[in-house]
Amino acid sequence: MTWQEELRERRRNIILETAAAIFAEKGYQRATIKEIADRAGIAPGTIYLYFKNKHQLLMGIANHVIGEAWAQTQAQMARIDPETYIDAVLQNMLHFVRQNKAFLQAVIAEIWTDKDLQEQFFDEIVIPLFENAGRYLELQIERGRARPCRVEIVIPTIAGSLIILSLLRTLAPEDFLTDASDEELVDELKRLYFYGLRLDGEVS
Repeated sequence: MTWQEELRERRRNIILETAAAIFAEKGYQRATIKEIADRAGIAPGTIYLYFKNKHQLLMGIANHVIGEAWAQTQAQMARIDPETYIDAVLQNMLHFVRQNKAFLQAVIAEIWTDKDLQEQFFDEIVIPLFENAGRYLELQIERGRARPCRVEIVIPTIAGSLIILSLLRTLAPEDFLTDASDEELVDELKRLYFYGLRLDGEVS
């Protein structure tokens, strides 16, 4: 990477981190490009060299923060068994949601109500994550570590429950499972995924 490319990447990360902080403080709608530029110490026009509008900037942040969180687990994917994988994914997700609580609160409402943003979010973030997880599960099936299943159904089901559990755990900490530790949640979820509700379910 040349020094010009390094400078461009560094400036892009500064814009993303500054915008994420302001979105968390003020909400997506109230934040302005000028305010982001002022705090980042750059001209507003510079932001438009990287992102053509605020929607694209929001997606850039989502890719930046979610991509980093996923990379922590993805690097281990091929080397760990399914139960350890679920454990790592959930622990990382709980940590990620706690670390980005304010930003997620500001952004979830925007994605929920904006159809164009929903489509972009699924196309650029959710679907690639599902595809990566699907490849991992297919590999485990090939190696005899998981039973044959419809991957296109199983992955969204597991991912959805992980996401909802993490959000509830973090955004409503005083009302949701206050008597259970993170470790107990992870352990119970692993039992449910791998052994269902049968009486002889045991974690090996």
